[in-house]
Amino acid sequence: MEAEEPATGKSLGRGSLTFVDNTVDRATGTITLKATFANADRILWPGEFVNAVLTLTTEQGAVVAPIGAVQNGQEGTFAYVVKPDRTVESRPVVTGSQVEQVIVVKQGLQLGETVVAEGQLRLAPGMRVRIEKGGQNTQRGKAD
Repeated sequence: MEAEEPATGKSLGRGSLTFVDNTVDRATGTITLKATFANADRILWPGEFVNAVLTLTTEQGAVVAPIGAVQNGQEGTFAYVVKPDRTVESRPVVTGSQVEQVIVVKQGLQLGETVVAEGQLRLAPGMRVRIEKGGQNTQRGKAD
């Protein structure tokens, strides 16, 4: 767990979470957490309000896709994968955790493959697609 100063977001230190209350304080809209910090610089004070940043898990080498690329069908979840000839194939996928608009794909996709993120309702396997640049240097297929 990392404690941050609420006004600036400045890191005040890393520690271990020891307690999470199961109720929200109606007056402040906060949840009480308790953590243990080394606090060698004496920056933190008992009872001080801080923003808590928790990293629940990190998946190294995970294959991720835009959440819009994963579809639900009669036979389970799938994604349209763009082949080198710019046609698509429907591929079953097994998904994991989701963070904002990105989902972990545990099975079914390989790193670097292009998936269709928009316009799937007009698609069928074998149809051609147009490739558009997405955010963060990614490419995505879109139905023509």
